[in-house]
Amino acid sequence: MDASNRYQWRAHTSPVNAQWPAVPSLLEDEIISSWLVRCALKHGCEPTTLTNDVWPGHRIWCSDPDRCLSPERLKVLSDLSGMTPESLQASTLMPVCRSITGDACFAQGTELWFLCLGVRNRRRCGGLQYCPRCFAEDEPYYRIQGRLAWHTCCPIHKVILLDRCESCHAPLCPHLVKPPQEDIGHCHRCAAALSKAIVQPESPDAAAFQAATDRLFGGYTQQYGNVQLDLCAWFELAHWMLGILRSAVRSANPCISCFFENLQVNLDTLHQPPTGLRFELLSPVERANLLSDVWKMISAGPERLISAATQYTIRSSLLMPRSCRMPVALDGLASVLQARQRGMSGHIHPDTPRSPASVLMRWNRLLRKFQR
Repeated sequence: MDASNRYQWRAHTSPVNAQWPAVPSLLEDEIISSWLVRCALKHGCEPTTLTNDVWPGHRIWCSDPDRCLSPERLKVLSDLSGMTPESLQASTLMPVCRSITGDACFAQGTELWFLCLGVRNRRRCGGLQYCPRCFAEDEPYYRIQGRLAWHTCCPIHKVILLDRCESCHAPLCPHLVKPPQEDIGHCHRCAAALSKAIVQPESPDAAAFQAATDRLFGGYTQQYGNVQLDLCAWFELAHWMLGILRSAVRSANPCISCFFENLQVNLDTLHQPPTGLRFELLSPVERANLLSDVWKMISAGPERLISAATQYTIRSSLLMPRSCRMPVALDGLASVLQARQRGMSGHIHPDTPRSPASVLMRWNRLLRKFQR
């Protein structure tokens, strides 16, 4: 998604015949939770006060309101705010999810390619991103693309997105902002201005993957070797590449390093995230590093990948992980690995204590929870 097509997900919408006295417009690409918080601040109340009045007994902030809202709840909100149910539904993540999975609703738990908030009561571990320079230029608000896991940089300002306050390192929780704050451009914990955070330049390869993925939502295809990939096939290939990259970092050897070097990926510069969490729970920088290498592997093409796997005798357990299936675009690689796999016995792991790295990974996960 380039600067000329920055507002791809949803257009600006204004209220009509609202019952509320002060209803802000739904801004371009604004996610519905951001708009609900801005509505509350416009009325001089806390977000929980507003939503408890709209949906009595429903603790919306203890879940993920951006995923989707039922037609009944959308109708109540529409009557009060003057926004059409269609515009409110378009401000959730549901249309994007339907494009990727074809399902009418989100699955339970973490959904592939959507950032997870890590909700416990009203506290969160992450899952929301923003661009400080966008916050500085316009009225601060959170965008739909800020919840998409392949988005790691701002297409306008070419900087890495942030997912927490730079001053106190708290995760972004705009629903905890309360009066006298008048906008959501400040940290809920320390009240620091989020627009003043220091930014890092974007990763060009991660930005290229982000732009290529966004174009697929317009009905286009992306070429991989001699194959034209649609949206589903593209995400399937990217998910597989993310899996083998993270597996390779954990068990690198000279053959695996040579295999990835042949694809322009340097395993020495790719580090396992300290928490070891799944992709949708990682920070923008960690995801950008992984997606940068995914783009390099895609750019190398399938023929080069299959040739390198054969040349360096890469084991089947790396390239055919149990966590995901082999992409259709790499049927040739699957045939080679299955032929090599015949007659091989499984490996039994000894009952040994956990490694120091594994213990440290669990410790970092615990620290992440305490940052809520």
